[in-house]
Amino acid sequence: MENIKITTESVQMYLVTIARLSEMVDECPIPISKVAEVLEITSISANQMIHHLEQMGLLTYTPYKGVEFTETGWQTANKLLRTRRLWEVFLVEQLRYSPKDAETLACKLEHAITEETSDRLAEFLGWPQVSPQGKPIPKSDKGEEMQEGVLLTSLPAGTVGTVISILTGQIEKEFLQQSGIFVGGQLTIMAKQEGGALLIQCSDDLPVNLMHDMAEKIYLNPDN
Repeated sequence: MENIKITTESVQMYLVTIARLSEMVDECPIPISKVAEVLEITSISANQMIHHLEQMGLLTYTPYKGVEFTETGWQTANKLLRTRRLWEVFLVEQLRYSPKDAETLACKLEHAITEETSDRLAEFLGWPQVSPQGKPIPKSDKGEEMQEGVLLTSLPAGTVGTVISILTGQIEKEFLQQSGIFVGGQLTIMAKQEGGALLIQCSDDLPVNLMHDMAEKIYLNPDN
């Protein structure tokens, strides 16, 4: 029988794995065999840990069906998943790692910081809502309270302000940055066009024609 050392990190690994599997399927419970497959361990080992997590009040197990989170387990898993995906954003955007390499490194870093540090990391990154691979980043109540700003599409022509949040994936962020639109940068709404598109002026660059579906993911802190 394969032995598993029950550590805080191993508990977190299981919770994150089950949370990620829950995103991929329409129905719960999640079969233990699937958890074992993803973690590349035996079903016996997975059963042992699932029983331990159930005793901790983090999961409920239904024989022949699988596992589901308790409310406490779901909250704990979401905090871990939030931290991991924030690290992924940081590693890709700030250190230029590939999304795949960032995911591997973030798996190790997610155990290293507190919830308060996660909120500070989120603030530094402009409150991203998706990872570089397009996965949702769970919200933090504190973070939502700290986030300010007005949706770009709801502001009138002539508004000048600072971009405080861009809620897109990495590819879209890179496109916007090449156009002069990035968190911390200033822009002016020159005109609102038919179909919801916006004409945006960024510093001394040429105006950018921003389609509505992209503009509605940008938050601005108006100067006036």
